[in-house]
Amino acid sequence: MCRVVGYLGRPITVEHILYETNSSLVTQVHSPQMTASLNLAGFGMAAWDATSPRPDEPFVYRTTSLPAFDRNLRNLSRKIDATCLLAHVRGVTFGGDEVVSEQNLHPFRFRGAGVTLAHNGHLRDFASMRYDLVEHVRPELATSIAGTTDSEWLYALLLSQLADPFGTPEADELVDAIVKSLAIVREARARHGIETSSPANLFVTTGRCLVATRFSFDYGWYPDDDPLLEVDLPYVSLWYTLGGRYIERSGEWEMVGDGPEESLLIGSEPLTKDTSTWLEVPEYSVLSASLRDGVVETESRDLVV
Repeated sequence: MCRVVGYLGRPITVEHILYETNSSLVTQVHSPQMTASLNLAGFGMAAWDATSPRPDEPFVYRTTSLPAFDRNLRNLSRKIDATCLLAHVRGVTFGGDEVVSEQNLHPFRFRGAGVTLAHNGHLRDFASMRYDLVEHVRPELATSIAGTTDSEWLYALLLSQLADPFGTPEADELVDAIVKSLAIVREARARHGIETSSPANLFVTTGRCLVATRFSFDYGWYPDDDPLLEVDLPYVSLWYTLGGRYIERSGEWEMVGDGPEESLLIGSEPLTKDTSTWLEVPEYSVLSASLRDGVVETESRDLVV
């Protein structure tokens, strides 16, 4: 099962998030704490640095190699002080049908779009319902789909629910688009009789706001002959820590500060083995955050689809 991390807030060196914590995203490639699955099918990130040229556009980096051995990524991460980061390591079920390619790596960001998405989960039997989604996807977005994943279709579907798919929406509009997209998928699943558990933890950002869902269709239901019952069932938890600054103190990384909430970290699992400063996002909910005047404003609500 894929692992994802998102950040919004005070500038932080990307290396601190990707590498330097004892359960960092790069560590989760080979040693995740909350799933037995390895994430060996590639890495991708989008990082917004306010000091860079065209700060509204992120640095985007994707590679099918393992980030633990990627010197280019390590060097790049030391040079970016991000106010927003969305990073993803991809895990796939071993088999001959999986495609490991740059086109299938998260996060997804079409040319000209102001919204970026990463997905932790999978839509079971997606091939059966893929083309049911076409009528809900704008043609100019459908032609931008380059890979073979359900996640990229979810991205195109979500963009199509926005008033301006190439604009920079606020968090509330992103939440509305997510709800509409999940409802469309639920209807398509029903038409095809698809009832197998299908996690859809979505991480969506514009660089100014960050929205994450903890959601699954038909959570926990698998056919008796499902191959996943013989291996690791997908675990789609979601955790966050919110405060002033994310720093290293006495050899441990933690969110500190008694003043305004200026920094938010959210991920598939905590980045530190000490989870006392992390909170678990409830099932079937959405957490949205916006960065305004240096303060991170958050809201959690039930996700009713």
